[in-house]
Amino acid sequence: EGGFDHLAQRIAKFAQVTNCYLMSGGYDLALMVEGRDLREVAAFVSEKLSTIEGVVATATHFQLKVYKQSGFLAVHHTENERLPVTP
Repeated sequence: EGGFDHLAQRIAKFAQVTNCYLMSGGYDLALMVEGRDLREVAAFVSEKLSTIEGVVATATHFQLKVYKQSGFLAVHHTENERLPVTP
């Protein structure tokens, strides 16, 4: 009931959701979600987001590195800097 506007307004009320967009293409809504770590984001998606009536499926992607944001290039001083990997 209420279409995407109703669903988006409900989802946008969560503090973890920083941005919510109606999209064209393969997904109806795109969300930016913030959490302290991967587990916190995963818990939000599985326990809160996916349990909402009208949410049929989710696909989660994580930002690994910023090269440009809001029109500004990210400054990286070390050319051979490797990203840290932890289990």
